[in-house]
Amino acid sequence: MSRRTARKQAFLNLYQSDVNESPLGLTIERWREYRGSLQEYAIRLARGVEEEQEQLDAVLSEVSVGWPVHRMSAVDRTILRLALYEMLYVDDVPPDVAVNEAIELARGFSGEEAPAFVGGVLRGAGLREPGKVGHGERG
Repeated sequence: MSRRTARKQAFLNLYQSDVNESPLGLTIERWREYRGSLQEYAIRLARGVEEEQEQLDAVLSEVSVGWPVHRMSAVDRTILRLALYEMLYVDDVPPDVAVNEAIELARGFSGEEAPAFVGGVLRGAGLREPGKVGHGERG
């Protein structure tokens, strides 16, 4: 399976954990019980987001002016956390790839304006820490 599939699996597990206010471990167990296997990369991403959520939310709060993380839709919030985690903590994923993959998730799972919102917030994160997150390019 591809990393794109793993990102989608991670997103779905993180989203379910968020909206159901249930532990991620339980959500992953249920996934395996009802849907079968879960890619190792998906588990790595989901657990990483869970572990670094406070830091991820702090960055997102800084760059999403006027949109506190708790006011974002659960879908958008989950996509942003996942992509930002890849941008900050996964060395072999170029930041532009993480941004583009997040935009694709937003197209598939969120509202009409979500892809632009997600892309803008993540590019803002790239401008905030250009050496660490993204290249700050406008697309």
